[in-house]
Amino acid sequence: MSDTAAACQVPEMIFGLNDRPPFWQAAVAAVQHLLSVVISIGAPPLLICRALDMPMDITVYMVNIAFFVSGIGTLLQTTPVGPVGSGLLCIQATSFIFPTAFIALGVSAMAADPSISKEKLVALMTGATIAGSLVKIVLSRMTGLLNKVFTPLVCGITVSMVGISLLNTGMLSFVGGRDAVGTADYASLKNLGVGAAVLLTIFLCNCSRRPALRMSAMVVGFVVGSILAWTLGMLKPLPENIKYFSLPVPFKYGLDFSWGGFISIALLYVVSTVEATGDIAATSMLSKEPTQGPAFTKRLSGGIMGDGVASMIAGVFNSFPMAIFAQNNGVIQLIGNASRHVGKFIAVYLIILGVFPVVGVIFNVIPDAVLGGALILLFGIILSTGLRIIFTECLDRRAIMIIAISFGLGIGTAFQPEFARNLPPAVADLLHSPVAVAGLTAIITNLLLPAGNREEVGAPH
Repeated sequence: MSDTAAACQVPEMIFGLNDRPPFWQAAVAAVQHLLSVVISIGAPPLLICRALDMPMDITVYMVNIAFFVSGIGTLLQTTPVGPVGSGLLCIQATSFIFPTAFIALGVSAMAADPSISKEKLVALMTGATIAGSLVKIVLSRMTGLLNKVFTPLVCGITVSMVGISLLNTGMLSFVGGRDAVGTADYASLKNLGVGAAVLLTIFLCNCSRRPALRMSAMVVGFVVGSILAWTLGMLKPLPENIKYFSLPVPFKYGLDFSWGGFISIALLYVVSTVEATGDIAATSMLSKEPTQGPAFTKRLSGGIMGDGVASMIAGVFNSFPMAIFAQNNGVIQLIGNASRHVGKFIAVYLIILGVFPVVGVIFNVIPDAVLGGALILLFGIILSTGLRIIFTECLDRRAIMIIAISFGLGIGTAFQPEFARNLPPAVADLLHSPVAVAGLTAIITNLLLPAGNREEVGAPH
């Protein structure tokens, strides 16, 4: 999510954007950046796989490949190839905007065909990922149009709905996960205690006066929660015959396509494009680079295209869409190093993590309660980020009407996801996602309701 707070104060840079720090300084700086995003990279594929009850081998692969393609995407962003890449110290990672839509796509496919294989589900998600990436690549050349159609109000509503819809999944993990439903383990004191311990640890780390501890809060929370879960005998069993090394395989689980899934994912690619604009602007400001004018426009276009190309590469390896992460902006500010060459080290670290299956295994043995404790905070941050975007707009009667209709239909869909079951299959697939319903409603009402004669809420008639 955009780190505008970090962009408010631009510190003195020890190493500028194009400076080359000494090898060891760059290597250590890259580790600090990695710690700020490592949990956020592994969590989205783990979340999707657990929600769709994927087997262990697919889950491990999906977590590992997320790191691998994040490394490739980070390399593209920091070392541009032609028009692809921002040329900033931007980390490319698996986006948190998409899990709800992919889970909805999987649930819808299983409802339509109960005998569908898990590999087929991955293939469907792969098709939506690759097709949607083309939308983002095209949009990288249409940044002016985006600002007119996707206003802060529309984007704020959509991002907020992402957080709201994900909180249900986060809370399910917090109380023990899908496997605990209907058993004595559901909402047990052990699960609640471990989840609360993770959440409290992250909170206390963020209250610390030590910036390095704040940047690593998520990792510290996971470690504390995992140790506590281990002492309570809650860790999931290790899979048999763990491979020590495994190279990614293109289209390992095939390729398939559905129009309903594509439309839903394509909408979120547009939202992700708008979000990337803020992230690139924040990183540019911290790097003491222009945030407007031709140079910035070129950088912005390259960064968005880098998102699209990285997402297409991710799809080729059956992974999920990529997005620019701004969590590492705090690290740039902390260590005074904005050198894009540090990104090469980050990319190498991520690629290395992606070829050792033990990384995916570590994520997979973590109990749902540990994951839930972190996800509650992460999804709450997404929700608050969306609300902050909304509040940048003038909340007149028109805006309130758009917000009310969009949230009403979006949250209503979350409560009754089968409301569109009797509509044509392609439409039903699209409207199965609360995020898609809220986003489309916001776009349509924003275009249809007249923008003139703004009237403040509570103003006299």
